[in-house]
Amino acid sequence: MSKIDPLEFRQALGSFATGVTVITSIDPGNNPVGVTASSFNSVSLDPPLVLWSLAKNAMSLSSFQSSGYFCVHILAASQQDTSDQFASRGVDKFAGIDWGRGIGNLPILSKYAARFQCKTSYQYEGGDHIIFVGEVLECDRVEELPLVFHGGKYALAKTKHGNEKYREAVNIEAGTFSDQFFLYLLSRSHFQAAHKLQKDLRESNLNKEKYLALTLFGMGGGLSLQDLHVRMEHTGHKPSHAMLQDMFERGLIVETTRGTRDKIKFSLSVKGRELYVSLLAKSKAIEEELLDDFSPEEVADTRDFLQRFIRKSDPGVPDLWQ
Repeated sequence: MSKIDPLEFRQALGSFATGVTVITSIDPGNNPVGVTASSFNSVSLDPPLVLWSLAKNAMSLSSFQSSGYFCVHILAASQQDTSDQFASRGVDKFAGIDWGRGIGNLPILSKYAARFQCKTSYQYEGGDHIIFVGEVLECDRVEELPLVFHGGKYALAKTKHGNEKYREAVNIEAGTFSDQFFLYLLSRSHFQAAHKLQKDLRESNLNKEKYLALTLFGMGGGLSLQDLHVRMEHTGHKPSHAMLQDMFERGLIVETTRGTRDKIKFSLSVKGRELYVSLLAKSKAIEEELLDDFSPEEVADTRDFLQRFIRKSDPGVPDLWQ
C-alpha cells in the first residue's frame, strides 16, 4: 500500500464540512483554557456522550487531561472572530470574551449556537491526538446558524426550505396573511429599524420629510424643490415650500442658485452638514447594533438580495448617487 501524502489527506478531509467549536476547561490553578476544534462528534444518546480530539503538542493538553471536565461550544455564524482568537497562540484567549463559570467551575461562553457541559469519561490515544469522550451533564441551544469550516475556509450553513409553509403566507379567499408574507416582513423590518432613529429626529426637530430632504441634500448637493419631489416620490412623502423655508430659517440649508420658486437650488449649510453627519453616524451605530449577531456572509448575502430586489421593483426612481 502506498503511503498517503499528508497534504493530500488534509485537503481531502477538508471536503467534509464541519462545525466549528471552542472547547474550554481549567488548568490546575483554576485558570480558564480553551481551544478551537472541528473534531467534535456525537457518540451516544443514552447515555449522552460526545467526543473531540486535541493534538498531543497542544499547550493546553495537560489541563484538559487533568481537569475532569470540558465544555463544547458550537459557534454561531457570527463568531468567526471568537474562533480565530481561540485558535491563536500566545494570546489571552478570553480577552474581550463574555464568559462565566459552569459545572465543575468550567469557563463557559455566553454566546454560542449550542453548548455542552461535559464530565470527561474516557481518554484514548489516537495517533498524534488524544481523543476525549465526555458525558453531557447539561446542554443549551439557541436559534442561530452555526459557523462552518469547509475546504480550509469558513463557510455559512444555510437551511434549505421547501415551499410548503410559504404557500400559506397569503390566503386570498379568507383575506388573511401570515408572518411568512414577504412584503410584510420587508415593511416591518424597515419600520423597526427606522424606529430606532426617531428619538434623535424628534430632538433635532425633524419630521420624516425634513430628514429625507436633509439626507438628499447631504448626498446630492444642490437640489431644488422639484428635484426633491422626484427623489422622494417613492417614499410617499412630499416636500413643500414651507418645509424648505423652515429649514432655511433654521440655518440648515442655503441657496446655491436662483431661479423660479420651484427651481431655486439649495444645499446644506455648515450647520446642516454637521446635523446630517451626526444623524448619519447614529444611523451607522444602529446598523452595527442590529447586524451584530449576523455573520459577514449573511450580511453580504442580504445586501446582495436587497440590491437585486430594488432593481426588480424599481419604478424608475433616480439613484441617490447620480
